[in-house]
Amino acid sequence: MAVRPLAFGLRLRDKGRTVRVRALQGGPVRYLVEDVRSARDARRREHASLEDALRDAAASWRRRLN
Repeated sequence: MAVRPLAFGLRLRDKGRTVRVRALQGGPVRYLVEDVRSARDARRREHASLEDALRDAAASWRRRLN
């Protein structure tokens, strides 16, 4: 099975909170997870694999419930 970079992005929004996953351009394929509650309260994390990025995004999305 071939491994291909993410051809689309993921965006989850709820009550002013947004969680995004997108592929970074240039160099080796890396993925960026952005967890934004407000313009000044943004968390950005990079991951080497899509699996890790999606796992991190899911954990961030579940944390919004608490």
